[in-house]
Amino acid sequence: MFQDEKYLGSYSLEKDGKYQPVIVTIENIYTGDFMSQGGKENRPFAKLKEFDKPMVLNRTNFKRLEKFFGSFTPKDYIGKQIVLGVETVASPEGMVPALRFSTRPIPVQQKPELPEAAMSKAIEQVKAKGKDAIAKIEEKYALTPEQREALNNI
Repeated sequence: MFQDEKYLGSYSLEKDGKYQPVIVTIENIYTGDFMSQGGKENRPFAKLKEFDKPMVLNRTNFKRLEKFFGSFTPKDYIGKQIVLGVETVASPEGMVPALRFSTRPIPVQQKPELPEAAMSKAIEQVKAKGKDAIAKIEEKYALTPEQREALNNI
């Protein structure tokens, strides 16, 4: 597959010559026409929020979705996240890179700590908008116990 293809491929996850796994959100699972060397086929596709192109779903990836989400019903996957990576697999062309969903848990992403220099701005936000501002700050930053206490005591 080449980058000008109309479907997602392993090249879509390539950065600086290496394949980088990505956490993706499933927007839709649907069936549609797929043109292959054997002609037109009706195949399942996944539309992932993070990419413009759809991903053709093969049996391996469907089994992994079923295992990861504990369901055989594709509509249960909509709006859910999973890790998409690249694995080398055997094919008629030899060993090739292929997109694969991971059945491992999604890694927890660490938020950066709120810099002390930004604490005065955070205090101003809490004074102006109340305690709801603390939740907004925590969406972006990890607060130390001291910072959380200071903001809660305003």
